[in-house]
Amino acid sequence: MDRELLEQINGVYYRLERKQGEIVQALLHRIFETESGWYNGHYHKSAQGHWYRESYPIPVVGVKGFCDIEIEFDKISVSAKLKRDAALAYSYEKFFGYEFEVYGVEDYLADFYHAGQTVQEMKENIRACDEKEIGFSFYFPFDLEGKRLFEFVKLLRSEGFYY
Repeated sequence: MDRELLEQINGVYYRLERKQGEIVQALLHRIFETESGWYNGHYHKSAQGHWYRESYPIPVVGVKGFCDIEIEFDKISVSAKLKRDAALAYSYEKFFGYEFEVYGVEDYLADFYHAGQTVQEMKENIRACDEKEIGFSFYFPFDLEGKRLFEFVKLLRSEGFYY
């Protein structure tokens, strides 16, 4: 293998590993129990709206009972769920300042909400589905401080989200 390429890959993964440690440290000795590992098989949507499976592993910090935190190369995503009825009844006002997507849990490629849609459109999409649980992914910049992530996980818990 090309030594320069290997050093670049190592540098990128070292950065992910450090962020994983920072997040675990921010959550570990507080009110949450965490577990973490490296997982592949995640999906990203292209600008054209097509889903692509990615084979490379990324670190994921699981906050038991509340969410998964995926540490990607350029951002952090926090995934959680609501029961279908709760998702339909929820106002989402506390999340208006956040970038997020909504999708199926059984069919996680079923897209119920993304930037540019309204909450009403999201609820119509959820009403039209057979999903029992609705998935949510909230997106943050990679350099988000651990303390802010801790506060966000507390918000998810207080609002009834789970994982």
